[in-house]
Amino acid sequence: STSVQNRSSMASLPSTAGRLMLCRNSPTLKQLIKSTNASTRAYSSTSMSSADPSRYMTGVTEADIESNPSLAAYFEANFPDWKTEGVIVREEPPPPPTVDPLESLNIRRMRCEVRNRETEGGSRACVKMRHNKVIPGILYGSDPTRNIVSVDHSSKVMVKTNWSDIFRETERFSNSFERRVYQLSVYDGEEEVTTEMVTPRDVNWHPVKGQVFCVNYLRYYPGKPISIPIKYINEEESPAMKRGGFIAAVSRVVECTVEEGVPIPEYVELECTGARLKEVIRTERLIFPEGVKPSHRVDPKTFLVGTVFGRRGGDAGSDE
Repeated sequence: STSVQNRSSMASLPSTAGRLMLCRNSPTLKQLIKSTNASTRAYSSTSMSSADPSRYMTGVTEADIESNPSLAAYFEANFPDWKTEGVIVREEPPPPPTVDPLESLNIRRMRCEVRNRETEGGSRACVKMRHNKVIPGILYGSDPTRNIVSVDHSSKVMVKTNWSDIFRETERFSNSFERRVYQLSVYDGEEEVTTEMVTPRDVNWHPVKGQVFCVNYLRYYPGKPISIPIKYINEEESPAMKRGGFIAAVSRVVECTVEEGVPIPEYVELECTGARLKEVIRTERLIFPEGVKPSHRVDPKTFLVGTVFGRRGGDAGSDE
């Protein structure tokens, strides 16, 4: 009975489609459906938003199927999923990722816990903590923005930090760990006691294993002097350095003050363009970003970055 219905429905199809062998076992129809499915998969990757019957039969629209019951029966028998196959649901774009305000200021986060002065205050207790992958330390220093004075005994807090956190930061910033600023969240159990801006200080390393076994934290506030590494740029533009010369460094860092709201730079660039043999490098070649300036303890007349040394041929060749 199904085949009789299919034959009756095929008889009333348009002449173009009626000339095809419209039978599921027909090789022609199988080849047509196979090529149609391939084009459907290619088409589904586009931005199609509704079903399109013309992908299965050229020139047929959805209105034609609704007005012609025979055509609708044909599509239902041969392409039962034509209404949903290849349809892409337009989803709302995901919201933009939230930008951490601390990340824009080049400040990272770290967590520590308060130590018990009675049970975790001695050297034996510190050794035991290190065996348990916990690094002891002290939070100290002044912060005039929060009315904290270093001479006050309560300003010193005994803390302990997870070894994995210290290891992650020292591996990533091996040469500048003590010159970075962190937002330190201090916990007492599960309760957050306070949040401090700090810089690591007095990092002690094991002489054989090369592991950190003590880290202290000094409070930081905008405008407080901080040491920033110096990075040489445009060395190939120096007549002496591009011929094997080098800077015998005296100071590898420069003490700077960073204004509030200004990102803390990873380094201060030293312009080497035109540096000649035996030239003394001072602060006039340092490029300070906007909002960053040398501290009052850096005297432009006496602060010495280094001196250019190398072969005399480097300086002689620059005169040609």
